[in-house]
Amino acid sequence: MKNINYFYIFFSVCCLLIFLRLEIIFGSDIKAPFTDDFYYYLTTAKNFVNYGYLSFDKISLTNGFQPLWFIYISIIYFFTNNNIFFNIIIILSIFIFSFLSYFNFKDFFINQKYKKNESELISSFICFLSLFFSKNGMEIALAIYFFSLSLKFYNINLTFFCLLSFFTFLSRLEFLIFYFVFLSNEFFFNKKIFNKVYLLRISFLPLLILIYLLLNFYYFGYPLPESGIAKSLQKKLIFNKETFLFLFSESFGMRFISLLFIFNFAGLILIFSKNLTSLTKILLITTFLFFLSNSLRSPWPLWTWHFFFLSISTPLLLNDLLHLVKFRYLNTVKNLIGIFFLVSYSYLLILNLNIKNDHILNIAEKIENYYGNSEYKTFAMGDMAGKVSYLLDKKLIQLEGLVGGKKVINKIKKEERLCTIFKEFDVDIYLTSKIRIKNDIYYVEEPSQDSTNVKKMREQIYYDPEKIFKSANLYVYAFNLKKNKFCSKN
Repeated sequence: MKNINYFYIFFSVCCLLIFLRLEIIFGSDIKAPFTDDFYYYLTTAKNFVNYGYLSFDKISLTNGFQPLWFIYISIIYFFTNNNIFFNIIIILSIFIFSFLSYFNFKDFFINQKYKKNESELISSFICFLSLFFSKNGMEIALAIYFFSLSLKFYNINLTFFCLLSFFTFLSRLEFLIFYFVFLSNEFFFNKKIFNKVYLLRISFLPLLILIYLLLNFYYFGYPLPESGIAKSLQKKLIFNKETFLFLFSESFGMRFISLLFIFNFAGLILIFSKNLTSLTKILLITTFLFFLSNSLRSPWPLWTWHFFFLSISTPLLLNDLLHLVKFRYLNTVKNLIGIFFLVSYSYLLILNLNIKNDHILNIAEKIENYYGNSEYKTFAMGDMAGKVSYLLDKKLIQLEGLVGGKKVINKIKKEERLCTIFKEFDVDIYLTSKIRIKNDIYYVEEPSQDSTNVKKMREQIYYDPEKIFKSANLYVYAFNLKKNKFCSKN
């Protein structure tokens, strides 16, 4: 009797559970079922399709997104008039990209002389983790799909490898770290630096990346997306503990990520051991460099999708350790992994079904209802601007510099007063979720990240907010800048 690959069953059921939990066609989250950051993409894509230029706020140009995922979203939005159909296509795309990655990785590992059961274990685990890191609407499934293709073509066609690697880079720019480590290993340890034909063919990849950087600099003034630039405005290289705040989070997702993180960094102990394969070592080094570079350059915390390298390094390390102890029941481990994700998504579906616990969406809807038909045209907001801007559908300046354009970044960099932005962009309403009150004065700052290493624009507001929007313990304060001549006395 032929063995049944239960991965297909487990993965399919997990996709169904995720689809139901997102409440795309029913429940309380239909309007905006994905994470807030997804709507930085979608709002910019909507403006691009409707107005023909890359802008989140309908005022300033922005490149604050991963390019390939943005292009994909824009194409879908262009051909889709119905929000439900659009959301269905997005989540199905994530399911499909994750699923196809399984076959690409499986073929690659078999060609690399891994045993069939090892290849299936690694590939299925990567597939589940790819789904986990991208189910909120982000680009990880697309990036991992192209990454798996690039590996598959490395020993087949270097031109295709370079092109697919470039697509991976455009899907998630941090994959550049992997390709740097991977190709450095090929150059120096495998001595391909002396192979002129190889060097000529592989140079196609840095050429493509250079063209991308130059185009960005020409059109936007920065070689890389401003969403990354805005998080790295401090010139000093110092250790920022905020990178590792996830280790102290009480959410289920971050606890799971913490386990993956600890497992990977424990694996670094064996980095010089012959018991780990070369690819596992490369992924562990890549993961280490990713966290190190984030901590040194940025005091911003990491969100779920930022941990995507763990989705590749973890399965490889697990397989090597099982091989080290000569564990033979790999199919059982593979099935247990599938059962773990199935049970987890089932529990989360039951726990969260239609209980209106997306508090950012709840507040965004309240802001839309209150200001949607008002005479006010221009708004400004830092954190949580994604869903608010998408539902409000008015000019909204993103004050953290993630998609606010070059002017906003420069003002943050110089730590100018918030009023300079309010006056220059003729802002009507300022929305903020974080305030400090002392002697009837409201102290606000953007970005509102809790770190002394973040450059900030600050302001003092001497009058009460016009409206306070609330959902559970989350508050957003709306200050009317038109009914009051100045936002401070100075």
